Amino acid sequence: MGSKDSIGTREAIAATIYFLSAKLLISFPQHMAELGQTAAWIVPAISFATATLGFLIIVALLRRYPGKNIVEASEEAGGPIFGIIASLGYFAFFFATTIFSIREFSETVSTSLLPRTPLSVIMGVFIIATLVAISAGLEAITRASLVGMPLIIGTLIVLNVLLLPQSNFDTIFPLFGPGIGKLVYNGIIHSGIAGEIIFLCIIAGQLNESDKVQRMGIVSLLVSAVFVVVSTLNYSAVFPYPLSLHISYPGYEASTLIYMGRFFQRVEVAFVFLWVISACIHLALSGYTSAVIAKDMLRLPSHKPLLPALAILQFTLAFVPSDVPQTTHIDFMVVKTYSGLLLFVVPLILLLASRIREGRSTGRR
Repeated sequence: MGSKDSIGTREAIAATIYFLSAKLLISFPQHMAELGQTAAWIVPAISFATATLGFLIIVALLRRYPGKNIVEASEEAGGPIFGIIASLGYFAFFFATTIFSIREFSETVSTSLLPRTPLSVIMGVFIIATLVAISAGLEAITRASLVGMPLIIGTLIVLNVLLLPQSNFDTIFPLFGPGIGKLVYNGIIHSGIAGEIIFLCIIAGQLNESDKVQRMGIVSLLVSAVFVVVSTLNYSAVFPYPLSLHISYPGYEASTLIYMGRFFQRVEVAFVFLWVISACIHLALSGYTSAVIAKDMLRLPSHKPLLPALAILQFTLAFVPSDVPQTTHIDFMVVKTYSGLLLFVVPLILLLASRIREGRSTGRR
């Protein structure tokens, strides 16, 4: 097992909601517009519904191996070879999520606040902050998520409310954009946009009430889906298709449109500081998860010795994409596309294999 930290139900739900919702602060709405056109908000609704079904499959697998997380359960169900392959997939998803999040959040800060500061310096600060948080342990990260939960929820609510005067909901028509079939296909194939729900299954063994993983996941998915769908709908009303395809930072660009009188302007600066805090928590969660998966695969007693090597790799690989559009394209059109197959279909195969193996053992008796 990973750390000896003991995580409460509220902390776990808060951290998972952070994990699932923080993508709204970067380029997520832009890519939803690319997939759904005027019906951009429908795509995440279908993706979250698909991810919920996948999550229920993973919970069913975990119940067959009480006290184990998804990495250990995968090895038990699939054996040393297939189990390790599945675990490598989980690791690749969270490791890639950390890399692209570092680049995207750093680019947002560079563009909005510190245009003259080298990007490498901003990324270095984010990585150092992430290392400090991960070293403090999962309990510290999840408690920070609980304390900061009003931050991201309040930010999203205030931002959506203040943007209403700038919204024109006539732009969401035609209601089904490219067509119902296309929307359903894109929503299902991109179910990886809610793939962070696997976080709960990684830390299952550290939860005080591990028998309530399913309830925690459903609550987290439902709350996050509401924020993601409503925010994407509002962004579509503010930046109509096809203009929305060319907005690299929808959250920041939307906040620049807020006007509350001549003596209260440039409120986007306040939002950026809130986003930086949210980014640090998000990066800490993804960095911790990838480190713990690697530790479990290597059967190490602690994940901390792996942190410097992982941090250097993340810092280096974050510079591989040439610019933000390429970064977000790889993230959403590659990682978030194929990860759904990996995160939700592979556990189904493992669950079936486990039941077949149990059936054969029972038959032999």
